[in-house]
Amino acid sequence: MPALIFSNLPPRPPMSLKAEAYARVCVNLSRLAAMTTRTSLDVPYGPDPWQAVDIYRPQADHDHLLPVFLNIHGGAWTHGHKEWMGFGAPPVVAAPAIYVSVSYRLAPEHKYPVALDDCLDALAWVWRNIAWYGGDPDRIFVGGHSAGGQLSSLMALRRDLVARRGLPAGVIKACFPYSGVYDMTYDAGGGRRELVDMCVGLISGTDHAREASPLHWTEGNTIPFHVSWGDIDNPYCLAQAPEFVARLKAQPGRVETLVLPGFDHFWIHLDQQRAENPWTRTLLAWMTGDPETAPVYGM
Repeated sequence: MPALIFSNLPPRPPMSLKAEAYARVCVNLSRLAAMTTRTSLDVPYGPDPWQAVDIYRPQADHDHLLPVFLNIHGGAWTHGHKEWMGFGAPPVVAAPAIYVSVSYRLAPEHKYPVALDDCLDALAWVWRNIAWYGGDPDRIFVGGHSAGGQLSSLMALRRDLVARRGLPAGVIKACFPYSGVYDMTYDAGGGRRELVDMCVGLISGTDHAREASPLHWTEGNTIPFHVSWGDIDNPYCLAQAPEFVARLKAQPGRVETLVLPGFDHFWIHLDQQRAENPWTRTLLAWMTGDPETAPVYGM
């Protein structure tokens, strides 16, 4: 399969009408961002065409290394690619900072933990190589939408998997999951359980499903988390996020939340194109300051 770029995005099975519309908007906005931002597109971190990142950076070089944000797409583990995420880059590179969008291999062809392994390998590649693009390997932040919220949270919480890749403890300075999935053993109804079982290779109630659940890996966490969701989000997000936050708050790391009024599962992501978006403002405050003390912006 050739490289995955805006002009050669691979077809996937149909999604819901709302999800299809969201995906089209994401790609069109990201294409525009790539046309108006300094980019390095489809940079491989592994041998598979899905194992690639898009890097967005300021137009001018700086005399110091800049903080880095890795944003991981959603799509129920079966859909999506890095081209869904680029539209969030302009306000980040204006900070200034480096923005990295990550692609990973998808289900049902590739089941858990392939996507998580890919995201961790992308993190390892960024840590070892981002200085060549002006990024600071000692100031890496991660986040993700929906399924990407699950993946980014596991990246931050699975210290064992991070260490296995030769990365230093604390390589992730803070984690920003939004509208994420945090308990893979949870039955939210509406066929969600069947989707997870069929496409991600998890069986409800098994240790395998528990292993893939960020909610069950919070013990001893010291990495700051900013967890956000919309007040009209999907039912499983509304049910899982407060429990995930409660478990994180029982640990030493800083935990902040943001519930965005009037935002659904898709608009919480699409609105990140605005520099005035409270999630974006908080991300930039944490990236350019101290994530232990930087402010949280609300609506």
